[in-house]
Amino acid sequence: MAIVTTGPYVGFSGTINGMTYSQLPDGRTVVKNKNKKRTKAATPSQEVTQSVMGMISHFMKPFEEIAAVGYQNLAKAKGDNTHNVMASHLWKVLESTPNGRKIDLRRFLITQGNLPAARDISVNMTGEGLEFTWNTDVKAKLSHHTDQVILLAYFPTLEEVESKIGGAERRAGKDILLLDGIEKGHVAEIYISFITNDRSDLSNSIYLGQLNW
Repeated sequence: MAIVTTGPYVGFSGTINGMTYSQLPDGRTVVKNKNKKRTKAATPSQEVTQSVMGMISHFMKPFEEIAAVGYQNLAKAKGDNTHNVMASHLWKVLESTPNGRKIDLRRFLITQGNLPAARDISVNMTGEGLEFTWNTDVKAKLSHHTDQVILLAYFPTLEEVESKIGGAERRAGKDILLLDGIEKGHVAEIYISFITNDRSDLSNSIYLGQLNW
């Protein structure tokens, strides 16, 4: 038995090419090889699984920086790294389409935690980038006016991410994500989240939809 720490098979359970993957109670992925060397070609089902694993691995490349922050607490709790924990989450937000399976960006969480987010969030495109506003109310002992905002725009056609980690404080009620380094004419998938001032907790991110840059 071996521990799988990187790559597209993290978070996967099943058998591919004679290798059986499963999940330990602490969230780690392990692999065993009890079969003889495979001489037969992969089945259609195995090919689909391998294709999805490759897709998830490719999708994650521009999200590594936000994963290191947004999944830090879950990774610590599971005794794993942030890449693997986000990859495991992505398996849970796949959707079927006529052309195969893809990640449902509406359910994708760029951060996960127990911190309350904010109410009445809105976002608008400006000449500089994305302008966000939110309600500045706080919940006693649950959130604080010094919580900081996390802003992210994902451009699928460019495979690029622009983010601001630890932006304006909650009490400011607004912030802007500059997009001056992003080529115009592409759709942005937009997310917002909050992180405590001491980085000890985060909110679940909120998907805000699409805007054209």
